[in-house]
Amino acid sequence: MDKLRKTILIFTAALSLFAGACSKSSSSDSDSSSGESTDSSSQTSSESTAESSSSQSESKPEEKVMGERIKKAAAFFENPSYEFVCTVKGIGRDAKMTLLKDKGIIRQTTDYGDIKSYVVCTGNTTYRYDDKTKAFSRKVGEINEDPTGNLIVQTVKQSLEPTRTHIDPQEEKKYDAEEYTYTAGTYITVLDFYFDKTTGELKKYTVTYSIEGKDNEVETREIEKMSTVSADVPAFNEKELTDKGYVHFEGFTEQKREEFCRQVMRDNKITNETLYNVGLTTYDLKTVSYIDFASAVIAAGAKASEK
Repeated sequence: MDKLRKTILIFTAALSLFAGACSKSSSSDSDSSSGESTDSSSQTSSESTAESSSSQSESKPEEKVMGERIKKAAAFFENPSYEFVCTVKGIGRDAKMTLLKDKGIIRQTTDYGDIKSYVVCTGNTTYRYDDKTKAFSRKVGEINEDPTGNLIVQTVKQSLEPTRTHIDPQEEKKYDAEEYTYTAGTYITVLDFYFDKTTGELKKYTVTYSIEGKDNEVETREIEKMSTVSADVPAFNEKELTDKGYVHFEGFTEQKREEFCRQVMRDNKITNETLYNVGLTTYDLKTVSYIDFASAVIAAGAKASEK
């Protein structure tokens, strides 16, 4: 399966389950030291109090606070209308991602050059489709779960821990930097955000993935545009897709789903071996989800272009 698509999906799904609450350490040391010198002179008592305060200050962990710049960047996506454009490089296939919002509709387009995939959120329904498989997925009730996988918003929403492990010293000379880390067992994601030193605008961010002890894989997203000028997001309805020949993936029986997937493989010259190399087997085709199959087709296109 396409590593880019897989890791983003895993990260977003994991974040939705992440509590994001950190318990504060207790102040028992303060309680035990408060009455140590009740029978001493005032000078001794004063010295003891000073030493106790110093000890508490030294033992108190440094408070880690989420930066104002990342909060401002996340708040951008709360606007009723916006356009966000970035390039994605480093894992899987390079792509250009455009996110538009207007009149209650959110439309994300990911352009891989030879393939485009889409996410459209309208009302409480999320549609996903692409122009290679010519299929679409319909899910009701997802819109509040951030179906576009916006890592900027999720970083703030889940109150990820500020860290300083992957920030590039050379980039920090040019930008103000903030870093946040998500950890779940052996799965670690580090996000480094780089902001303009003068305006505070987000210019780029990197996502470093480490899964089950494997070598780090780094994805870079460079921001081309963040604008709140009214975006041109056309109205959307399902008939628009069916009129163009798209088919509803969840509407298939297992047999029809397998037949459809095999036909897509034949049309795109995807062999069983290629399918296996990108994370699926022919045994999966009866029950495979739209996201997993479309991701495999996109990844297979990358494999073909490498030859």
